[in-house]
Amino acid sequence: MTATTTQAADKTQTPMTRDEVKKMLRDAAFVLHMTRRVRAEIEAEWPEAARKSANPRRQEVAAGLGV
Repeated sequence: MTATTTQAADKTQTPMTRDEVKKMLRDAAFVLHMTRRVRAEIEAEWPEAARKSANPRRQEVAAGLGV
């Protein structure tokens, strides 16, 4: 992420081409897809992981809101 921020802030570099942006977005979408797929596989193998993973997220959100 730092490299992307540096590229955007540095005005001396040429902007990314449309094809470069498409490739970057396609790569990001693939990583997100694989992350979800692996998580689903893990939760399918260990049903107790699915129950535990849903609860802490709600608690974190509630804690952040001061509830």
